Amino acid sequence: MNKLIKETDILIVGAGPSGCMAASILKDSGRNVTLLDKNDFPRHKPCAGGLTPKTVDELPFEIADLKQHDSEKMLFKFTNGKTVDLNNESGACKMVVREEFDNFFLNYVKNKGTELMKGKVTAIYDAPNEVVVETSDYKIKCKFLIGADGANSTVRRLTTDLEFKNPVFAFEGLVDRKISAKDVPTKFVFNELGYGWIFPKKEHYNVGIGNLVFDPTQPKPKKNDLFSFVKDELGTNEVTHITGFPIGTEGNEYFPTSERIYLIGDAAGLAETLLGEGIYNAVISGKYIANSIVGTNNPKDVYKKYLKFLVGMKKELALYNKASKILYKKQRMSYWMLKLFFGKKFMNGYSEGKTLTEIIKGKYPFPST
Repeated sequence: MNKLIKETDILIVGAGPSGCMAASILKDSGRNVTLLDKNDFPRHKPCAGGLTPKTVDELPFEIADLKQHDSEKMLFKFTNGKTVDLNNESGACKMVVREEFDNFFLNYVKNKGTELMKGKVTAIYDAPNEVVVETSDYKIKCKFLIGADGANSTVRRLTTDLEFKNPVFAFEGLVDRKISAKDVPTKFVFNELGYGWIFPKKEHYNVGIGNLVFDPTQPKPKKNDLFSFVKDELGTNEVTHITGFPIGTEGNEYFPTSERIYLIGDAAGLAETLLGEGIYNAVISGKYIANSIVGTNNPKDVYKKYLKFLVGMKKELALYNKASKILYKKQRMSYWMLKLFFGKKFMNGYSEGKTLTEIIKGKYPFPST
């Protein structure tokens, strides 16, 4: 079967926040940009839907119409049953529904003239002067290929030997606020491998459980674990829209293997391991790869610029990894740290839109753009 030939400057596989962020900047620069996604939008996206202020600050649009809740109060519950209550009037997290947020972002970049194609990538060829991406119907030729297709990235699988050795996994679902026996603020319930969460929205709670510390001797979370968690915390067994999903957290292992092919967001494993936040690093990596491409057609220059960003990102992720080992493995110490001094610093820093490196070390981890 002869496939249709399409040419574009930049092909972005994956129309989530990382891909749309890159598309927005590249389109503003005058580049010909095509988004390729296997799904129809709006589509369900398993995610707690919390946007930290640092994420909101990077977005090219306001989220007032998308915001469902401001997390001015957060509860952190430890394995000893004790809780730490942290507050900030600005709110350390803005709650959205990912299906709505992603669809809004996609329409935003489509309105700029970005083309959206539907299809699954079946093959990728890295030629000397271009990259060729095949779907069942098309051969798409591009100068640069950006893989923004999530933790199960096809682009990563077809273009690198990178295999995440310490996979982490989560289950999430929805609980109607009307049937909950309790009115709960944003809440994290820690265990030795990760945490359960309750994120309030207007009409429901997004609830979930996830392992952020890989332990091969321990089983992955199960659906029944989610039901038990919800029963304990909200007093109900009624959980709907249950979805299991991986979290891409091993970005310290990623380096670009081509000067024309790049991974961003969860495809590159850039979710952090402390609280599992992925959207900020998705958005910021989309920003940096786009700015690396803007103004040049030289793949070597793009590679050097994006590599500088990845160096800073790896340091940021390493800091999260150290913090997660303390939080989950030394909970008695973590409880007192949050209660006595670090909790307020953490809450205020997040509410002010700071990265973890800025909160702890007082400096921005990424290069100036």
